[in-house]
Amino acid sequence: MKKHISWHGFSLVHSLCTSLSTSADVFISIDCGSSSPFRDENGIAWLGDDKYVQSGESRSVKPLNSRPSVKDTLRVFTTRNKNCYHSDSVKKGRVLVRASFYYGNYDGKSFPPTFDLHFDGNFWTNVQTSITEFYYYEVTYVLKRESISVCLAQTKPGQFPFISALEVRSLESSMYNYVNDSYPLLVWKRVAFGSNKVLRFQEDPYDRLWNVGLYGNGSIPVSGDAIFTQRPNVIDNPPPAVLRNAITAKTPNTSVELLMGFPSYEINVYINWYFSEVTRLGPGQNRSFRIFKDNESYSEPIIPLYGDCVEMILDSANAVSSNTTFSLVPTNVSTLLPLINALEIFQLPDDKLTDGTNKKDVEGLASLQERFKLLQSWTSDPCLPAPYTWDWIKCSLDPIPRVTALLLNGYGLSGSLPDFSSMDALQTKDVQNNRLRGPIPDFLGTLPNLKILNLADNQFNGSVPASLSTKKGLNLTVSGNPGLYRMLSWIECSNDYPVRRVTSL
Repeated sequence: MKKHISWHGFSLVHSLCTSLSTSADVFISIDCGSSSPFRDENGIAWLGDDKYVQSGESRSVKPLNSRPSVKDTLRVFTTRNKNCYHSDSVKKGRVLVRASFYYGNYDGKSFPPTFDLHFDGNFWTNVQTSITEFYYYEVTYVLKRESISVCLAQTKPGQFPFISALEVRSLESSMYNYVNDSYPLLVWKRVAFGSNKVLRFQEDPYDRLWNVGLYGNGSIPVSGDAIFTQRPNVIDNPPPAVLRNAITAKTPNTSVELLMGFPSYEINVYINWYFSEVTRLGPGQNRSFRIFKDNESYSEPIIPLYGDCVEMILDSANAVSSNTTFSLVPTNVSTLLPLINALEIFQLPDDKLTDGTNKKDVEGLASLQERFKLLQSWTSDPCLPAPYTWDWIKCSLDPIPRVTALLLNGYGLSGSLPDFSSMDALQTKDVQNNRLRGPIPDFLGTLPNLKILNLADNQFNGSVPASLSTKKGLNLTVSGNPGLYRMLSWIECSNDYPVRRVTSL
């Protein structure tokens, strides 16, 4: 049986070890800049990125060793407002997304760039890179649709975004569900104390990265002898591998000071604490302790269980900074020192997950992309996050933005215009200097907010629809379409608005 006990905003979860099924709906591993699949030392099958991205250039990085690695290649983006990876082969539910970056001085400039990272139209983080270090960023959240996009946006002149690897993993719906589904969780730290290596798949079926936990001079690592024949059934499914080791205090009656690595500025975090007894206790032995925050008791006594797991979860976001301290302090009745096996820290951002650009505009843009292959390399949310819209549109600043302009002058479009009448917030449509042909669609005259329509220098034929020729307040340009019936250039003044007509030439 699973038990939940609330203490000072905490939930304590402990249970017997029972069998749990794992979700494998999504397990995508993309080696960015590569076209060759390979399997790494962890048994993870990596794919090239050709099917997930349609822009950017592949670059090689000097290999660190003879084994194939995601550090050997990258994809760099030197054009466009933002460039995106996109996949439709996902199911709605909670996912973990990890983006990794290894500069490795691939361009010989010894100038690692900084740039922004987005997911599904949401701002993720500002990426900092290094010549020699491998950086990664993780976020977990609940998908709002059956697709996922990760985008990179240039923020400084001459500093081009790049990416080395991109991973998407399904998580159980029960995991990390103490946060409203409207918010993402940004992984600040995930550590396995006492381990001498990074733990991930296959030790963790969800492929979370459990880094080696740092600890102060007053603590020492300890190894356990507990055998976990099955995965502990606690809410966030820590793998047994992270529970087999721990850190504890060096000397009797002392506490364990935890090195949390919080920034100098204040952030809101959720903290998951994992405790498991490392040895079977003998008669008269007792291990119990409390969590202290800033030298004040923060929990009731915690008693780790042998061959089992106790998980502590903070029920609400906690404001912390580099001035915040956490420690494990033994109780008066404890004969053994405090210990901790693993820890997860998640930053809670201020903003909720976006609902995305208005669906009517997304539908209309999809019609344009279906008709014109040249536009299909733009993926992700068209308008968000602001100001990183697709290059050929403009958007309003509404919470659910509307597309207000299509700016496709000189894009090499060929064929007839599809129906995008659902885009009823359009004020400007400029398709000058393409190879568009056929009659001018009548629906353009029904767009209620359209003020500027530039159809010049194409191959339209027939006549201008009456819905356009009589539309008040419209600046219409159709010159350079020899197949259009010739009209006189004139201006008609009505009681309310002038209507401009421009002759074809």
